[in-house]
Amino acid sequence: MNKIYIAVLFAVVLAACSESKEQLDLRQALTAKLAEDSDLKDYKLDPAQVADCIVNEIADNVSALPGHPPRQQVLEAYAKFVSVNSPGDAQKAVDQYKDLFGGVKESQSAAMQVTDYIMDCMGQAIEKITPENGAAQPASTPHEGSNAAPANENRQAAPQAK
Repeated sequence: MNKIYIAVLFAVVLAACSESKEQLDLRQALTAKLAEDSDLKDYKLDPAQVADCIVNEIADNVSALPGHPPRQQVLEAYAKFVSVNSPGDAQKAVDQYKDLFGGVKESQSAAMQVTDYIMDCMGQAIEKITPENGAAQPASTPHEGSNAAPANENRQAAPQAK
């Protein structure tokens, strides 16, 4: 009898840990979009790691239980929001998922929330690579012959006029 309980528990744990098709689609859409992001390139961040963070944040904030159809639809909607390439496509995606989110404004809010997730996860990734005593610096350096000084050089602040 105990073996049956262990087998059932194991099956439940595997089902809970498995990633849904919708999560994979969202992860792929995010990775493709982030691979083109200049900030990620400047800070030498891995788009796949940032995408993992975003998918985890979205999945954690989806109110439905794993495997529940609305949860899958919400993940599908986020993947669509991420993969749009024009304002017209964005509006079509918002209209397509307005019933899922409860209206056009709510659908627009969900689409805009993707940006918040991206910024939060990029910030977390930058913090991980930041030296303890200073701010993270982009990988790029000033162009040769420019007057720009290195960003991490200690400088005294100019006196402020009163």
